Amino acid sequence: MWNILEEFNSLMSIAEEIKNSGKKVTLLYAFNATGKTRLSMEFKELVNEVNDEGEIIKHVIYYNSFTEDLFYWDNDLDNNVDRKLKINTSSTFITLIEKLGKEAEIAKKFNELISPEGDSKIESRINTKTGEVNFNLATGDDKARENIKISKGEECIFIWSVFYVLIETIILELNVDDSVERSTDEFNDYKYIFIDDPISSLDDNHAIDIALDLKSLISTSRNEDLRFVISSHHALFYNVLHTEFDNANQYVLTNKDNKYILNKLTNRDSPFGYHLLVKDEIQRAILTNGIKRYHFNLMRNLLEKTAHFLGYDKWQDLIQEEDRKSYIKRINLYSHSDHDALEAKELQEHEKRFLKRIFEKFIIEYKWREVEHD
Repeated sequence: MWNILEEFNSLMSIAEEIKNSGKKVTLLYAFNATGKTRLSMEFKELVNEVNDEGEIIKHVIYYNSFTEDLFYWDNDLDNNVDRKLKINTSSTFITLIEKLGKEAEIAKKFNELISPEGDSKIESRINTKTGEVNFNLATGDDKARENIKISKGEECIFIWSVFYVLIETIILELNVDDSVERSTDEFNDYKYIFIDDPISSLDDNHAIDIALDLKSLISTSRNEDLRFVISSHHALFYNVLHTEFDNANQYVLTNKDNKYILNKLTNRDSPFGYHLLVKDEIQRAILTNGIKRYHFNLMRNLLEKTAHFLGYDKWQDLIQEEDRKSYIKRINLYSHSDHDALEAKELQEHEKRFLKRIFEKFIIEYKWREVEHD
């Protein structure tokens, strides 16, 4: 399914591998907790420079969980009326938006993404000077409401809209070959745009829309020196990008025994076999006695994907055991990531044996064929 590259001792080595590839677009898939966000920060440290005066010359702008942390809610707990999304105005990210006067474009993009049909009733008012965003529900009747708190998914789309408008502006400016002719010199030093998981908390439809929209945007970049790195743990989002970017460098990042492994996908790996990757990850954990609690989450995910493929209504329909209810209850318990105390607790041997048993029976019953990796 993929070509395995050498193991790497650090994420910085992975960053160097990506930088030296020379590709316009690099796609990277990895499970959560593999190090995607840390990789984006290592990449920043690698490509940014310090001039003779000790000033940092920024060559990369990035979107990751730290970007999302620039936004936080003031819920007006005293009166429960004036709710607003606050912005950390000390960020260069936000300073650029204010300098460029892009607030109206952000509001427009937010509406486009939240409702491609153009029927969204949510209005956003952005004030980058005060660092506040208010949302109104404009229904045209007595149900209209001001200063509402939007959903987590809508918040994710809004934050992505801010970043989208910024990178759209960067692309347009750098498409002008002569730097003197550009409307601003703010972006002259940028060489990379690193995007890590812009689709957290989104449903599949929005994940597809954002992936296609991002592909369309990147396709407008004509500056040969501007490159893009996109990393994600979201299988569907990655799948769309994998299909759309034929000539991109495409990797799967895993870790084993404190080593990082880059698996390079080839053109024939289409569509991206997420279910195969999950199967291989669980199998590797079993063989190396490296089973963690998140492997139960992966096992459940594998059951869900397989059930959908085979036409079952629920993944539970795949469990054919005398004590079926007990099996399902245990899988649900072990795969429930919201239980922080469980997540931190080391797995006991009987729990590891349980995962091994249900996985091996699953492989036999559904006739998975062993495939040799190139």
